[in-house]
Amino acid sequence: MSSFSERVSATSSSTGSFSLADNLWLIGVIALAGAAVCGYFVFRQRSLQKEMIETETFSVSEVQDMQSAAADAAGEGYFRQKCEIVGTAQPGPEGPIKSELSETECVWHKHVVTRKYWTTERRRDSNGHYRERQVQRTEKLVERETEEPFVVADETGHIAVRPEGALEDVEKATDRFEPHDESSNQSELAIGSFKLSIPTKQREGTVGYQYEEWILRPGQKLYVLGEATDEPGELMIANTSLISTKDEQTLLRETRSKLRLFSGGAALAAAIGVVIILVDLLG
Repeated sequence: MSSFSERVSATSSSTGSFSLADNLWLIGVIALAGAAVCGYFVFRQRSLQKEMIETETFSVSEVQDMQSAAADAAGEGYFRQKCEIVGTAQPGPEGPIKSELSETECVWHKHVVTRKYWTTERRRDSNGHYRERQVQRTEKLVERETEEPFVVADETGHIAVRPEGALEDVEKATDRFEPHDESSNQSELAIGSFKLSIPTKQREGTVGYQYEEWILRPGQKLYVLGEATDEPGELMIANTSLISTKDEQTLLRETRSKLRLFSGGAALAAAIGVVIILVDLLG
């Protein structure tokens, strides 16, 4: 991942300007690419909305009863049932875990560490001359999240849930930036129980490091959309499409809003792209 922020202008071999008139087709292509991206998000939101509407909500005991009946009829390991479960997050059999950055007791956590740094960029302008400038970029050094199942419990029982990267709207426990101290010759990042060695080459031009962490605390109410199965040897929710701290009605409202936004963006970007390309071809 990268982001750009231009520093003081650096040396250039020649001055030159970017001509919009000479690059209309490129702007048109970029607009069409934006329309395609919006179209992809429209497809994803529609698929999620359809899945949420068509999937029935069950209590934990109802899922357990269906699995028991399926096991009696066909044996263990063949049960599959798309379902929604509403309950509270609870630790798995081995108890609560601790997040790495804030060392907070939780049932699930994720953290991302990002390096911000200066680098020299050399680009060719429309006149064929090369220009140099310093830009600030970011690179993701590490992204980790727990994969172990946790438990979701309601008033009828509890069931294991495999997170599989499906969690949304969870608490952000850490969000801090630490400037890099060049005089310290820092070779290792350390915060909480997290440690990471940084090679010398990767320290050059470093501005600092951004630490972000998300956690799911015990007792947090959850909406879970996934597939109940006993294939792993125990009954659990796997193939999870969504795990959220928001309720289903709120999620459906947000999905409808996103659909309107992305649909409008796709139509507008496509229209702009086509018009610009036609102007370029006919001009």
